This record gives sequence, structure tokens and C-alpha cells, in this order.
Amino acid sequence: MNFVAIPAIHYSCTQLAALVGQCFEGYSMPFSLPPAVFAQRFSAEGLSLVDSCVWLDGEEPAAVALITRRGASARLAAFAIRPQYRAQGLGKRLLPPLITALRDKGVRLLRLEVIQDNHPAVALYHSLGFTTVQPLYGFQGAKEVDGEDNALREIDPLIVVRKAVCESNAALSWLTDPLSAVSLPARAFEYRNHAQAVIAMHMEAPQLRFIYVEPEYRRRGFASELLRALNQHFPGLSTSVVVPGAFAPLFDRAGYSRLALSQYEMKADL
Repeated sequence: MNFVAIPAIHYSCTQLAALVGQCFEGYSMPFSLPPAVFAQRFSAEGLSLVDSCVWLDGEEPAAVALITRRGASARLAAFAIRPQYRAQGLGKRLLPPLITALRDKGVRLLRLEVIQDNHPAVALYHSLGFTTVQPLYGFQGAKEVDGEDNALREIDPLIVVRKAVCESNAALSWLTDPLSAVSLPARAFEYRNHAQAVIAMHMEAPQLRFIYVEPEYRRRGFASELLRALNQHFPGLSTSVVVPGAFAPLFDRAGYSRLALSQYEMKADL
């Protein structure tokens, strides 16, 4: 088969959202978003339609890759192959030219997330030069809570983002980095003047994006208290499966349950 790579900029948001859903059909974690949610989510993540790619077999879309970018860093935000084209070694055939093209465009670090139990995908990325950085987990708070903590005060999300981005933290995954929340529909809350959180509102249910505690107030219990207060305000509050393993004990102490699904964050220097 002779596949032709087409930049995703040639597709409308509606077409691209539908195609991504088709390519993820039957995966252990299906991925299907309404066009409006698709646009809000991936624009916030830094989607580059010029770098993202759709592979055609004749006129039939066979695979898709979504690329997000920040400066000299990029992320393979999604890569999937339609069911009839799987188990034919296409990942190892299609991805190297895409990676080379990114390097030629100035990308020096490429990141991605992969489901830990997806052993073929993990092996594929290792064969392409990726190394495992850290495990990523998802969490959900209790749905039944008593009362509400009145210590939360709603504030402008940009106040939190501006404060948090000034502090570099290499342990953060792409989606827990405050930069991913800049353009999302979101609400932000402050707890006891020194701890803040941003809650994304673009999905069906509120979703915790990140928390920030001022450096001089860390290791005093502010983060756990903030997480508990947030779950009282939003019963059943959850995260995506993007929380770095180093922060998992924090959610455990706050009474959140760990989701069954987990991922690896991987990276490759280009």
C-alpha cells in the first residue's frame, strides 16, 4: 500500500474530530469528542494543524497523528490507525518520516503518553527511540460528601496560570502544565490565600487541571486540604490520566480513588 501524508490543516474541525474517532475505534480507551469539545481541548493543548497528519490509502483515510507544540518541544497528542489497517506494522512505517519532519522544523524534544497495558505501542515507541519518563495516573474524588468547605474563593483562572507558569517544574506532564489551561473554559479557586486550583469546564463534568501552592506554604497540608475542599464543591471531581506518579500520594492522602487506567509519559530527543 502506498500511503500519502496530508497535513491536517486541509481538514475541517468536524472532519478531523470524526476521523480521530474512527481511528480510535475498538481501542482500549476509545476517543470520540464532539467537534466543539475537540476544538477547545486541542487548541488549549497547542494543536498544530500544519504538523498534524492524516495518511490516505488512495482516498481512504487510514491513520491520523495530532501534534501539539510549544517552542522547540512537541507532543504526539494522538496517533491511531483505522481497524482495517492495524497489525500491519504501519506505526513503524508512518511515524519515522513524521518525526524527521518535526526535527527539520526545529523540534528538539518530542513527548507522548501511552497506556501502560498497551504493550505493542510501548514497544513501538521504544523502537523509535523513546524512553519512559514517568507513570501517569488519574483520580476521582468521592461522589458522596458531607457539607462544603467555605474556605474556597473563586478567582480569575489567569491569575493562577500566570503565577504557576513562572515556576518551572520538569516533573509536570504536558497536560498538567499550567500552559494547557490558558485558553480552556475554566474556573479557578483559592484556598486560604496560598493555594489555588484550575477546574476545566469544557467536558460534561468539571475536571481538575492543576493545583498550585505557593512555595513557602508547601509541606504544610495545603495541597491535600485544597483537594478535599474541591471535591466537596464538585462531588466526584476527577482528573485525566495525566497526573505524574510523584504526585499520586498527594491524591491518596486527600481521599481520591485511583482510576484503573494508567499511562506512561515518554520522550525522545530529536
